[in-house]
Amino acid sequence: MNALVLAVAALLFNRLVAPDRIEPYRQQVVGIVEKTTDALPNSLRLPVIVGGAVTLGAVFAYMPFVGVVVTFCALVLIIQYGQVTEDSKVILAELRSGSFSQAQIKLTEFSGTDASQLDENGVARITVETQILELAEKVFIPLAWFALGGLPGILLYWTSTVIAKRHGSGETSERWVSLLDWVPIRLMAFTLGFMGDRERSRAIWTRQASDFSNPEAGVLIAATAGALRVKLGGSRCVQGLIQQEPMVGDGDDAARYHIEETQSLAERSLVLWAVVALVITAL
Repeated sequence: MNALVLAVAALLFNRLVAPDRIEPYRQQVVGIVEKTTDALPNSLRLPVIVGGAVTLGAVFAYMPFVGVVVTFCALVLIIQYGQVTEDSKVILAELRSGSFSQAQIKLTEFSGTDASQLDENGVARITVETQILELAEKVFIPLAWFALGGLPGILLYWTSTVIAKRHGSGETSERWVSLLDWVPIRLMAFTLGFMGDRERSRAIWTRQASDFSNPEAGVLIAATAGALRVKLGGSRCVQGLIQQEPMVGDGDDAARYHIEETQSLAERSLVLWAVVALVITAL
């Protein structure tokens, strides 16, 4: 029960407090982990940093008051729910105000995709896809590992992702993160479908997710396309290179209102996770 209360409190804190007030503290912690990672040879990065983080997490978790404070702080810094929702809301606000060029600029910052050549449907499509992938990495998957292993669990996942993004970490770190992602991504995809159009989400996920260059991203994008009854996927330009992905979904072309629907779908999914966790802890 304490873990559920802390998770809900951290999510609410992320929504109520401006992301730019949290970000400096997050960057300080990330910087420490990155510097330590860069100082170690590749073969020692995972066992030393991840193993050390899990050990420290286990020690703090058993401290009655200190453990609660440290766990809450870790949740606030790791779960970036407010940042992801704020970024997508800014793009939506620019579209609604008619500032299309500003929406393109904000989307480029949000997704890393060159949005200068996209029309409004393209901007909406990439925003929906980026939003769901960011929510997976920065909200749903960390919460799944927190539910499974408490403070050690979420630190295990978070430090693993930080290491995997560092230059020279190699394929081992990436494969390790993919292994950690496998079950939570499918659980999230199932939840998104359950809270949207269930049958269509399941059908599109089953038929089309494996066609993506990144099957894990394909699972989430296909499930979301079905849940929202929208078409996602297609081409985009990243760092000057065209990335071609299959179009998935048999609904409408992505529009600005789908950005808001994605936020609503994610919120309903988080509520469902909280209800399930409450039922499990009450048994």
